[in-house]
Amino acid sequence: RASETTDPLQLPSDPIQRIGTLHSFPDWIVQVWVEQFGEAEADALCQWMNQPPSIDLRVNPLTASVTELQTEMAAAGVAVEKLDAASQALRLTSHVGAIDRLPGFAEGKWMVQDASAQLVGQLMAPQPGDLVIDGCAAPGGKATHLAELMGDRGTVWACDRNAKRLRKVEENAQRLQLQSIRTLATDSRQLAQFVGQADRVLLDVPCSGLGTLHRHADARWRQTPASIEELSVLQAELLAQGATWVKPGGRLVYATCTLHPRENEAIIQPFLKNQPDWCLEKPDAAWAVPFLNPAGWLQVLPHHHQMDGFFMVCLRHQG
Repeated sequence: RASETTDPLQLPSDPIQRIGTLHSFPDWIVQVWVEQFGEAEADALCQWMNQPPSIDLRVNPLTASVTELQTEMAAAGVAVEKLDAASQALRLTSHVGAIDRLPGFAEGKWMVQDASAQLVGQLMAPQPGDLVIDGCAAPGGKATHLAELMGDRGTVWACDRNAKRLRKVEENAQRLQLQSIRTLATDSRQLAQFVGQADRVLLDVPCSGLGTLHRHADARWRQTPASIEELSVLQAELLAQGATWVKPGGRLVYATCTLHPRENEAIIQPFLKNQPDWCLEKPDAAWAVPFLNPAGWLQVLPHHHQMDGFFMVCLRHQG
C-alpha cells in the first residue's frame, strides 16, 4: 500500500538537482539560470525548453507585405499569426509539411527566421546606402534581413570562415532577389581590410545556444562549463576586431542566442570599460520595451516572450 502513496519519481530535495531531474537538464545549466533569474523562473524556463519549437517566417518587404502573405497563406489553407515585436514576422500555427512548398517561397517573399533573430536587425536599423559588415554571417538569415531593411541599397559584406556555409548565404540572397550582399570567406578575427569604414557592424557570434535548446535537444548535454569559457574567448576576440571596422559615429550590434552571462554581459562590460570611445546605445523604439534590461541591453526570455532566447546590445563608436 505504501508504494501507492509515494511519488514514483523521487525528486531530489536540492532545488538545482530537482529542476534538472524534472526537466532533463544538466545541473550546471540549471545553476546558471537559478543564479541569474531565480528558482521559479529557472524552473519555468527549463520546462519551456522541452516544448516543440515554433516556425516563424520573415516577410521580405521588397517582394511582399505581411498582409499580402497572410492572405496568400490563408488561401492555401495555412494558418499563420502576426507577431507584435518583430514587424516582418509571421508564425505558422498549423502543421504545414514541406516548408519550401508554401506560397511565396520560390518567389523570395519570405525566409524562415525566428522572431527573436529578427529583432537583431531591427535593433541595428541599417539605412539605405550604408556599408554594413556581418562578421559571422552564415547561413545568412541576418545578412539578408539587413539588406531588406536597407531597401537593398548599399553594401552588406557577409563574412564567415566557413566557405561552404557562405554558399547558403548566396543562395538565400538570390532567392530573395537581393543584389547588395557580397560574401567573403575569412576568419573575422584577422579581418583588417574594413578598418574604420563601416556604418554598421553585426557580430552574431558563435555561442553555446542555450537560448535555443528546444530546437536542439541534445545540445544541453554537449555544452560544458569548459566549452563556455572557450567560446567566451572567441567572442571577445571577435568583438575586439569587429569594433575596428566601425567608423566614428557608426554602430555595432553584438548578439547571441544564449542565456549565459559569461557570453553576454561579461563580454560587453569589459569591452566598454577598456574602450572609452565606445558607449552603449539604449534603444528607444516601442518594440524594444518588453526586452529592455535597465543596463540597456535586450534579453529575450523564451518563457515570457514565446521566442528563442537571445541577448543583443547596440554599441556606438563616439570617435
